Amino acid sequence: MRVTRLLIEDFRNYARAERTIASAVTALVGRNGAGKTNVLEAIHLIARGDSPRARDDTELVRWGANTARVSARVERIDDARTVDVVLFSPPAGERRRPRRYLLDGAGKRADEAIGELAVVSFFPEDVQLLAEAPSARRRYLDSMVAQVYRRHRSETREYQRILEQRNSLLRALRSDVRPSALESGSAGAGEAGPGRTMELSFWDAELVRLAASISLRRLEAVRELVAPFREAATRFSGADSLSLAYAAQVEGDTIAERATAYQALIGQKRDRELWQGTTLVGPHREDLAVSAHGRALPTFASRGEQRSAVLSLKLAEAAWIRDRVGELPVFLLDDVLSELDPGRRDALVDALPEDAQTVLTAAFEAGIPERLIERADVLWVKDGAIA
Repeated sequence: MRVTRLLIEDFRNYARAERTIASAVTALVGRNGAGKTNVLEAIHLIARGDSPRARDDTELVRWGANTARVSARVERIDDARTVDVVLFSPPAGERRRPRRYLLDGAGKRADEAIGELAVVSFFPEDVQLLAEAPSARRRYLDSMVAQVYRRHRSETREYQRILEQRNSLLRALRSDVRPSALESGSAGAGEAGPGRTMELSFWDAELVRLAASISLRRLEAVRELVAPFREAATRFSGADSLSLAYAAQVEGDTIAERATAYQALIGQKRDRELWQGTTLVGPHREDLAVSAHGRALPTFASRGEQRSAVLSLKLAEAAWIRDRVGELPVFLLDDVLSELDPGRRDALVDALPEDAQTVLTAAFEAGIPERLIERADVLWVKDGAIA
């Protein structure tokens, strides 16, 4: 798959820019703050529906503007579509508006538009992925899986809603049950009356239904990542000791098996959930684990070793997407090459498939390996303009 044309309007520091994107390598070169990363961010937004750097759409709209637009022409093996995202930043005091998605000019729901393009990205912040809280790795894994299984995105969103409802009920139950029962650890939902008990049972069932589906997709994806991850890790470090696993609360190779296991675990943790007023069971408590010789990598690895492990994970992700959808994703590399030593830089260049589209940034053209420059379209970026 390819992005053949990109248009951005009032996005970050760009008033308007439109470019044809090379099918092989596009190198965006310019000083820091010129707007190179913003181009990668725009492509990422089209592909995954989120920004790796912003949590609110207002951060993406150019200062002084009320709307921003990103439009990309996406070509795949069997078709070509134009995907548009319109972002809003209303003036102070006006009601916030949700973003709009369009496919070939027709308005669509987010779940219908996101997924036309698949990307694998590496931004400077990603080097912290393995050292961050488990929630960061869960977001990464869910975002990856959703590029192949669009249903996963809607299910994780629905799961979050159910989790909030269930937590709210648990907090209410905590205040309803007798303090002596909480202190003794003998509290149960029945302490608050049959109505509350039935309500909690309903949210238990909803949680289990989605937990089983979400966790099984994650588990299957991680299992399929193991081999390409080890291959890439060996390429970067020469060591084959790194392992990748999905650290789940339950076992089971089918949705039914995992649902039964989650339901049983909820029963075991019922009193503790009532005591703490929060949900302790489900995929929101699970993790993507990278280790070496049985030790979690972040506990002893250097920053360079962690960067290599994350790059290995990203290359494994690309192989997984290719195997699932039959096409290579687009690679987005934000100033990655300058952060690598010569050996790892060469290993990364060797690992990038020649038939994949790559968009990368660099402060200086001299910092881009010759093997990439030879087949790259070099674009100079300055103050929100691309030349």
